[in-house]
Amino acid sequence: MFRFGSHIRQYLEREMKIGVQKIATLGLGLVTICCSSATTAQQKDKGAEHALAFQRAAALTDGTNLSGWFGGWGDYSTEHTSTYITAADFEAMHAMGIRFVRFPLEPTLLMQGGRMASNKDEVWKRIDGAIDMAMHDGLAVDFVVFPRDDYKQRLATESGADQFIMLWQVLARHFVSRDPDRFFFELMNESEEQDSYRWVGLESATVAAIRQIDTKHTIIASGAHYDSLGDLLTTQTIDDPNIIYNFHFYEPYAFTHQGATWGSFEWNYFKDIPYPATPSQLAERMKGIPDDYARYQLYLYGADGWDAASISQHIAFAADWGRERHVPIICNEFGAFRETAPPDSRARYLHDVRVALEQNGIGWAMWDWSGNFGLVRHQGGAVVPEDADVDALGLTRP
Repeated sequence: MFRFGSHIRQYLEREMKIGVQKIATLGLGLVTICCSSATTAQQKDKGAEHALAFQRAAALTDGTNLSGWFGGWGDYSTEHTSTYITAADFEAMHAMGIRFVRFPLEPTLLMQGGRMASNKDEVWKRIDGAIDMAMHDGLAVDFVVFPRDDYKQRLATESGADQFIMLWQVLARHFVSRDPDRFFFELMNESEEQDSYRWVGLESATVAAIRQIDTKHTIIASGAHYDSLGDLLTTQTIDDPNIIYNFHFYEPYAFTHQGATWGSFEWNYFKDIPYPATPSQLAERMKGIPDDYARYQLYLYGADGWDAASISQHIAFAADWGRERHVPIICNEFGAFRETAPPDSRARYLHDVRVALEQNGIGWAMWDWSGNFGLVRHQGGAVVPEDADVDALGLTRP
């Protein structure tokens, strides 16, 4: 078994040595043509080293999240998983031009307290059947461990971290024969780990454990906390060339999470907030909000001037981060709460984020397929798309 404590120490020691080497190199002051040529050669070598990850990342665009199926939230009973997403959903995805799905797994379905679940064979059968159904239609699958908050909190302990590594060893063995060009290992959704160095240490140890079993599949890693753009920009890359780095984009939250009952309390006060918006457009809405902080947050949303140009400028930071490190980047979550956001504004927002990602060469998956941020609704057994959102994502109406 991997011991997380020793692996994070090894990681931090390696990072410290790299830092010392960088300082020594700077102290030499060898700014010469020869050094410049060497740097260019090293950059080319790095680009070649990560070529497979870049090649496979090209499949991870025009995607959607299958939240609420085997992970993310909700009921994971046999009855639910056999009816929530069906062949009709995949037929609709195929007709729209969706190319990949993000498949979430609640880890306690398979492993509890370091032991395999007693009904593991039945669970594996359901999971494999669902993945087969997706891949049968030619979709790529981003398979992500998507735990509840209490599981994430246990990662702060050494035993919890060890159990997470053990889980990925089990998953790697089970999925080793899946097509590596169309099946991806995403380590975890939104770890909520506050210490970015500790999180990348755990990711590094998990990658090392996976590579003892599977050297072919591409792994998707992310920054700590909530996988935000800021979390990506403050993380370190992992010493493995076959990795894609991921972030989520929900800014500005005053618009995308308006009316949401989870997360920041002020979202409860926000309804019918347009995008884009100016402070003058929001003045009347602000008068109806009794909380000072909530009013201030709504004012900031309008004053910050969020529009297509500013979204593109934000996302360019992710593209630059990847370019500087010679690694591929994807954004496998973005969206807006459809129960409260004005439909026309939501469509504009989805369009602007999607275009900004594509302009920056970043693959994407919208959150989500049929949940409360969904692209479709299930009505009377039929899959009914939100046509304006389908158009905004550059997809085809089925």
